[in-house]
Amino acid sequence: MYSKRMIVIGAADLSILLVSILLGLLSSQAGLGAYHDWLAAPSIEWTAYIIVIIGCLICMGLYNPDYMFDMREAVTRLIAGFLVAFIAVSILLGLVKTHPALQQALPAAMALSFAGLLIIRFTASHGFVSQFLKRRILVLGAGVRAQRIETEVRKKRGHCGFFPIAYIPTSPDERGVSVVKLIDDPIDLNSFCNEAGIDEIVIAVDERRGTMPIDMLLECRMSGRRITAVTDFIEREAGQVELDGLYPSWLVFSQGAARGGIDRFFKRVVDIVTSSILLFVTLPVTLATALLILLDDGYPVFYRQTRTGLNGKVFEVVKFRSMRNDAEKDGVAKWATKDDDRVTRIGLFIRKTRIDEIPQIYNVLSGDMSFVGPRPERPSIVADLEDKIAFFKYRHVVKPGITGWAQVNYPYGASIEDAREKLKYDLYYVKNESVVLDFLILMETVRVIFWPDGAR
Repeated sequence: MYSKRMIVIGAADLSILLVSILLGLLSSQAGLGAYHDWLAAPSIEWTAYIIVIIGCLICMGLYNPDYMFDMREAVTRLIAGFLVAFIAVSILLGLVKTHPALQQALPAAMALSFAGLLIIRFTASHGFVSQFLKRRILVLGAGVRAQRIETEVRKKRGHCGFFPIAYIPTSPDERGVSVVKLIDDPIDLNSFCNEAGIDEIVIAVDERRGTMPIDMLLECRMSGRRITAVTDFIEREAGQVELDGLYPSWLVFSQGAARGGIDRFFKRVVDIVTSSILLFVTLPVTLATALLILLDDGYPVFYRQTRTGLNGKVFEVVKFRSMRNDAEKDGVAKWATKDDDRVTRIGLFIRKTRIDEIPQIYNVLSGDMSFVGPRPERPSIVADLEDKIAFFKYRHVVKPGITGWAQVNYPYGASIEDAREKLKYDLYYVKNESVVLDFLILMETVRVIFWPDGAR
């Protein structure tokens, strides 16, 4: 989830923001006086400014590997992020009495920050800097399991944080990988890794018995080189659990599903406080949406539907009605599809903007849901998926959520195959559930709201 390049880019961004503040102060009427005052005692306003900017960058997905070095995405998201940041900082300065020099320096500081952050991303996505930021890996194996590194990570994510220097086949039949260099059994694996600057060795052999050079791997490990199984590598890089070859014992050794009582109590307190605040803040939107639904398609405004929650317990989820009243007149649960003709005019808008999810805050307040967790499905669909997809039931060991790891990483699912792909992300959340991961998901959710790709 975290990578060397994220740390480097984050540190570079912070440096740019600090330099922009200093240059902005120098450009103000106070000039050197304001500059020396800030150096002597950095103000809390500028600290808040940095926090707001970084927060907006996270919300806009600029630390997401899929968008971090895509220049078209970077420009678009930086513009949107700085518009939001400018509004937030302006409100902050309006509420707090600040020195005139700070207000004078703000426009220049923001302009310089924008230019500097854009230059950083352009530099990081080109030439030797890009290669430096990527980890150099050596893959032991060149068959089906090794091919997943290409299909599950590199091709799907596009801007991955590693580069496979070579694949080493461990048997004559292992020739599934053809997109990168193949090396036939180097005599001294550790020396080869030293010469090639390998940071990590990934074990991806199709048949482990009698095929792995254990002595060589032990020598590499003793040299301080990281060695990772391909399933763990894909889980870390792609943020998903590989279902093929997975055993139920993985849950026994996971940390997230065994969160202690204090952690769960803290999460519940956060859910209650946040939902109470949001119910008040979103009240104008709730009333306006209810009125529009009544005018567009009549009563009822809300839609109640039975869903499967924690440990398989059923509950009724509440949403704004976005489909016609006869959407399921035959009583059979149906997947939502792209350009679904059952969706009303207002329903299309509230689905794209996620406004239809607002009433679920009541479900969070009542304790049936949390803000973060796997999306709850209908019992009939759950029963069908549990028969067709292994390990599907394990997503119910945590509370369902309004948003989740699958929601911010995968488009809206409308098929069995989509459900299988989303399960990989849901199980990753179950295995790695934490306060930090919850926070990152909430920040990424803001990004999804601004760029609602996959919403239906």
